[in-house]
Amino acid sequence: MASSDDRRILISLLVAFAVAVPSLRPSAATGVEGSAKAAAAAAPSPHGEVLQPAGFNIPDLPLPRILPCPPWFPKIPLIPCFNVTLPPPPPTDPRECRSSLRSLMPCAGFLTNASVRAPPSTCCDGFDPFFANESSPALLCLCHIASADIAQLLPAPMNHTRAASIMEVCGLGLPIDALSRFCKNNRDQVPPIDPPSSSSAAAGTKA
Repeated sequence: MASSDDRRILISLLVAFAVAVPSLRPSAATGVEGSAKAAAAAAPSPHGEVLQPAGFNIPDLPLPRILPCPPWFPKIPLIPCFNVTLPPPPPTDPRECRSSLRSLMPCAGFLTNASVRAPPSTCCDGFDPFFANESSPALLCLCHIASADIAQLLPAPMNHTRAASIMEVCGLGLPIDALSRFCKNNRDQVPPIDPPSSSSAAAGTKA
């Protein structure tokens, strides 16, 4: 009789287990799916940003913003920071003035030919890049007008009187005397018309 009772208990346990296991499988699958979604939400995106569930945002801690935000990395959660705007790079000094003075080549007729009574508008417009920014290093290249070195770029001998007055004739308001003083005070910074060749630079270094 006892063996019959044991057999009934065993059968009842097997039936209960068979009924319980299928009902547990969806829950387990749901748990695995939820864990995968949570992991995906916490994983960083290919763009370096931390993904967060929709409608969920992590506020910063109530601390002063004393640290700059890293410019090339995603923001650190909870840590307040302030954005930093990088300054523009400083203008580089030109190594030569030929390329800048090329804009003045429409003045060649006025500077070399007495029959040309006035410089053309394209000549006067060629000065605009020099005066676009008063601190522009290209302004130093105008010193080659004051020193008359610009003559080596012209197709014929230069009229020095016209070269001295051309900026006033163009209405630029810069007398040759003022340009000469400016160039004298900055003579060590005036680039040459052509950059020194590598052989000349090497010879100067050895000397």
